[in-house]
Amino acid sequence: MPKNIKILFVDDDLTSIEYFKISFSDKYNILTAQSGEEGLDILQKHENIALILTDHRMPQMSGISFLKKSMKYSPDSKRILITGYSENDLVIRAINEGHIFYFIVKPWSFTDMSVAINNALETYNLRVTNKKLKLLNEQKERENIEVQLKNLQAQINPHFLFNCLTNLYALIDENKSAQLFVKKLSLMYRFMLEQKVDQLSDLLNEQKVIENYFYLQKVRFEQGLVLNNEFSDNLEGFKIPSGALLLLVENAIKHNIISQENPLHVVIKNDQNFLYVTNNYQPKAGVISMGVGQQNILKRYAWFTKILPEFKMSKNYYSVKIPLLKQI
Repeated sequence: MPKNIKILFVDDDLTSIEYFKISFSDKYNILTAQSGEEGLDILQKHENIALILTDHRMPQMSGISFLKKSMKYSPDSKRILITGYSENDLVIRAINEGHIFYFIVKPWSFTDMSVAINNALETYNLRVTNKKLKLLNEQKERENIEVQLKNLQAQINPHFLFNCLTNLYALIDENKSAQLFVKKLSLMYRFMLEQKVDQLSDLLNEQKVIENYFYLQKVRFEQGLVLNNEFSDNLEGFKIPSGALLLLVENAIKHNIISQENPLHVVIKNDQNFLYVTNNYQPKAGVISMGVGQQNILKRYAWFTKILPEFKMSKNYYSVKIPLLKQI
């Protein structure tokens, strides 16, 4: 048995305590107490005590009472009662109230005590192992259920939504603006479903996604939202993490005031090997940024490059600089 196994020995007789420590401290981590109250205090301060041994005849609190109370603080520990008496009713009480594993009569020998301790610790280890296996099985079962649920959602939700969008498109046959809105909404939803953490996307494709996204948002904000798309013509071959640009623009809309009187201007431009997203800074009252969007962008870029995005905020503007990548 490894030395880190903890055993608590409780006895009001200091001589018994010293003998027990001399006999077993070379193999186990021995904790001692001279009363039930002191023993309970130790149980509250130490975790994973494998075995509790206690004398029965002690002042103020008997061994059986101590073992009974010890269940509150260390329910998995095995328990051994040591006594100079062997009455049947005492044994029955010890089993029923103290939940003892073994009963040792004084004076005990080193051999008898060693056998009792080994048997108790084997039973304790088996119980702890079974408990861990049970928790592991329950965790795996929960994970399997979650995976099945996510797979089911992935199968049902897109199919259901796209069918609804198709039906809606047919119902608004004479309203070309509404049809265009539904079409762009369908494209946006399909794009978001196809995103993967470890996937790069063509910058040209990301540009089209942003144009669709702004079209949908303009229906809500009208002239309160302005996109200045200043992409250069040379975008071929450049890539960014899928959905990264959309996340930056979404954050700008989420955290800033947007109105006819105070329009939000979002400027997107590329310069050599970087892409810049800038907006005028007019934060909404009561909206607290937890930095989740920034952390998401940083972690995703860390998959592909050591050059990480930069976030800058001044009194009037918020700007993000992200690297443009080329997939090898």
